[in-house]
Amino acid sequence: MSLLATLLGDAPSPADAARGTGPRLLAYVADAASAALLTRTAPSLLPCEVRTGDIRSAARDLERQRSPDLLLVDLSGVADPLAAMEALAGVCDPSVRVIAVGDSNDIGLYRDLRRIGVTDYLFKPLSRDLLESALRAAGAGTAADEAPGRLGKLVAVIGARGGVGTTTVAVHLGCWLADGARGRTALVDLDLQNGTVALALNLRPEPALREAVEAPDRVDDVFMERAMIAASDRLSVLAAEEPVEDVIDIAPTAALSVLNRLQARHNYVVVDAGRAQGGAARAALEAASIAVLVGDASVAGLRDLVRLRAAIARRSGGGRLVTVLNRRGAPGELPAADLMRTLGEPPEHALPYRPVPLAVAAGVGEPAFRHCRRFREAMERLGADVAGQPAAQDGLFRRWVRR
Repeated sequence: MSLLATLLGDAPSPADAARGTGPRLLAYVADAASAALLTRTAPSLLPCEVRTGDIRSAARDLERQRSPDLLLVDLSGVADPLAAMEALAGVCDPSVRVIAVGDSNDIGLYRDLRRIGVTDYLFKPLSRDLLESALRAAGAGTAADEAPGRLGKLVAVIGARGGVGTTTVAVHLGCWLADGARGRTALVDLDLQNGTVALALNLRPEPALREAVEAPDRVDDVFMERAMIAASDRLSVLAAEEPVEDVIDIAPTAALSVLNRLQARHNYVVVDAGRAQGGAARAALEAASIAVLVGDASVAGLRDLVRLRAAIARRSGGGRLVTVLNRRGAPGELPAADLMRTLGEPPEHALPYRPVPLAVAAGVGEPAFRHCRRFREAMERLGADVAGQPAAQDGLFRRWVRR
């Protein structure tokens, strides 16, 4: 699915719904005539702000500020409108509904924009009637032929066995997608009793996650927004710390209900699924568009990495599998020749063994890539891969194999 397919949602933001103000429009138009028409027309329909600029201006601004509920962007003079839309999607909330305007009367462009999730495309010069109709339909979430279910990317991080650093990878991946890819990111810990995602970021878990998975029919967007713990302006955490003596069995359907709700409001939802042994974790793995499999180069780690990789490849979901070899260079790892013979091919990514920076970062509750260059470079490659962004190929793993 195209990244821009995350741009639409079916409801106003929880904050606006609570205030009863309805959708909020932010418009970027490059010409004075369109700006004047919007200024005269839009305020009678919904709260709005009109700015001078095009889709590139919108992407630049929304990288630094909260997304509106409804966004109108100008494609006039943009050489590659679809690429510009993809760039905009990377910084926009998935719940945003987008109207595009432009000077190209091209039915092919219209179809391409609709296919990737744009609510409507209006050809200049704009007319008052057409503009009012488009704003009313988009504001109500009833644009003609609007495809349902525009969701953010679901990423399941699973470990080949315990102790290979699954949570470390999940936390750092979530932080990078929020910081580096500038996407609104939700980080979810499916271990409600012993999970350490919130602990790694020095956050206090909330009890709302248990309520959400035990009674998903009572959960709405306002509940989910209040349940999330803000780690930064673009990263939120959903985690719990329930009594260890309780018996908690998360139903797969309940877990998917919560994850789908998060996907409707985030560009990325990163799930720490542990060893994916419970029903909820396996459901998340099946539904994920990307499964990040974490292992290490120990004898047991490689054995389980090979077994789990084969099992994931056979899963019905069909999402992409990315293998990460963690703690490269750690004491006790197998020689490179044995590792290659066991795996058959290099893993897509390798994260270096850096115990001191990781321990220090965990102590202060922030990602280690902010302080360790080697770890940052490796995480940038993994994060860019997951986000679908180009990244430099430095042959890090292959240099290690030849070493």
